[in-house]
Amino acid sequence: MSFLVNITDGQSLEGHLTKSRQKVFVGRQEELSFFRRTLLERGRASVLYVHGPGGVGKSTLLGRFAEEATRLGRHVIDVDGRWTEPSPASFEAAVGAVPDGAVLLIDTFERCQGLEGWLRERFLPMLPHDITVVVAGRESPSSEWYLDSAWDETLHVLPLGDLSREDALRLIGARGVPPALYDAVTSFAGRYPLALSLTAAVVSRSTSSAMDWQPTPNVVEMLLRHLVGDTPSPVHRHALEVCAHAMTTSEALLRSVFGDDRAVELFEWLRNLPFIEAGVGGLYPHDVVREALDADLRWRDFAGYRKMHAEVRDYAIEQIRTASGPAVLMAARAANYLLHHGPFKMAYHSWRGNGEVYGTPCGAQDRETVLRMAERGRRAGSVEDVEYWLDRQPEAFTLYRSSVDNTPLGFLAHLRCDVFTADDAAADPVIAALMRHSDGGTALPDGGVMRLARYLVQVGGEERPSPTMDLMRLTILADWLRTDGMVWSGRVLENRGFWEREMAFLGHQSVDGGRTPDGRPQTVFVMDWKALPVGLWLETLSQRVLFGPAAEANTAAPTPAPPARTDRGGPEELDGERWNQAVRALFRAWSHKDVVAASPLVRFVPAGTPEERALTLQRKLREAVESMRGDLTTIKYHQALTATYFGRGTTQRGVAARLGTPFSTYRRHLDNGIAEAAARLRDLLVPGGDTVTVSH
Repeated sequence: MSFLVNITDGQSLEGHLTKSRQKVFVGRQEELSFFRRTLLERGRASVLYVHGPGGVGKSTLLGRFAEEATRLGRHVIDVDGRWTEPSPASFEAAVGAVPDGAVLLIDTFERCQGLEGWLRERFLPMLPHDITVVVAGRESPSSEWYLDSAWDETLHVLPLGDLSREDALRLIGARGVPPALYDAVTSFAGRYPLALSLTAAVVSRSTSSAMDWQPTPNVVEMLLRHLVGDTPSPVHRHALEVCAHAMTTSEALLRSVFGDDRAVELFEWLRNLPFIEAGVGGLYPHDVVREALDADLRWRDFAGYRKMHAEVRDYAIEQIRTASGPAVLMAARAANYLLHHGPFKMAYHSWRGNGEVYGTPCGAQDRETVLRMAERGRRAGSVEDVEYWLDRQPEAFTLYRSSVDNTPLGFLAHLRCDVFTADDAAADPVIAALMRHSDGGTALPDGGVMRLARYLVQVGGEERPSPTMDLMRLTILADWLRTDGMVWSGRVLENRGFWEREMAFLGHQSVDGGRTPDGRPQTVFVMDWKALPVGLWLETLSQRVLFGPAAEANTAAPTPAPPARTDRGGPEELDGERWNQAVRALFRAWSHKDVVAASPLVRFVPAGTPEERALTLQRKLREAVESMRGDLTTIKYHQALTATYFGRGTTQRGVAARLGTPFSTYRRHLDNGIAEAAARLRDLLVPGGDTVTVSH
């Protein structure tokens, strides 16, 4: 292989390389202007402290500083912490003699960060009075600089961040990326200079027009090597991976994953990394580091990635179920963020405006505001249905306002019912359509709760992601996970074309919701929580996030309308849904031998009298439950099932207390345990069968 470098007549290789670097240098105009002004202010010393994470462009900027200083006739001294022994004597030797008016550039200072105090107290004060010093490193200057007032007029701190979008596109264009791939490259590399440069180098040399470019493991590994470097131990690396996967990382999250002994240490280590930032909910990495870490673990150790996802998810769900007040939506936001790792990324959530909008319960004084928004949204037609629900369930309405000036931005009506009535259908065309769809079979089981997100209205009428719509969706998600006895839920939307893919991904099916008073079609996206309990739904959703929308968790799709009771003869297909329901009924009837003998599952016991087959069925189910004891993932399911159905009789809350487990966690373990027991019982009775037929 040979390499050819074209150099014009009379130009050295060094000059050619300098011009090439200048060609791809973009942005940082504020920093360059400040440096130029500093150089022109002769007769005084200045120390510029440039800091930012690895790959943000510090060395590149120092290269431009050197060119500017040389152009203005200043003597330039370059020192790089990578090649300097971190001792005062070695550092002084690397610097050498410093003439008046010189420019001293110290790069990669994090490699000799221990010299910071000596540099500040001993070395810099001994330099000429008109020296210009630039220190560049990953860490920001220590607080000691600010405590000494002598540095107030001399020290100037310049933090470096991402490029603007325009500069990012200019950079990859200069590096040879064709415009058709701009979106693909910036989607992976963001606006981070090193990530953009490395990715552009790979893309420009390997493809010219492919529209489906994806970063390879080699590209990801190369980025991580530059951005993250080595970690103290595999545990520290995994803490970094958890931080990349979760929306934000707190000590509590680390405690749930690593235990009490390591949480504080790991949190403090993460906190001090240059590419980690702190926010309201905890720590989070730079977007490029986040994406690279997550992609690398997913490719390198998918089993470990899957386990980590479950741990982060379980912690987030537990926070939703146990939080109160504003913390509920914060926890829901963290749980919802995990969908970002699925196929839709950020398409259905704006991921902006946290704090920009707030919601309050609608009071009597807000009635006219709600009705005016409803009227403007419909553009024509009656709002009698809105008035009807304001009268029937005013507590179901939430009004959303701007945090800046309290301007109303939208409202949500999240109705709670245990039955649809004829009055509801007469007043609301959506209820009428649902009742027609289910042939009037709208009665729910005793204690069942039905929730209908009837109105999701925002100013402007667009049903698109926004801070207001985000809060509405998070409110609905939190309600699904916090409501005991939920058996059915629905969400009414007009923009079916936009939302249908996401709602199908979430396991919902669409039902015709009739038309609005001004003639627009409506869709109700519905979920039967009896067919797919919340715990099993979360597992199914995780499968889809990890494996794609087609992934299932051995369960049938939920039925699309409130359940109607039917008495049908003939063959019955025991698909995933019906099999799970039969197993759940078997657990509940455990001490009633006549009910067990009538279970449709008895027909899969090959021989014996009805009583013997019932006993065999019970023994097989106990065997399925006992088989969960040997797995750290399922032992908690075994404990919940055994204590609930095979122990002494008590309430479920009493069982949770006896197990020393929060009630919401116990319920989740119980739901997951029933689903797991159903799958294992199927393997014992009908190995390899997904759907079996029973003749009546």
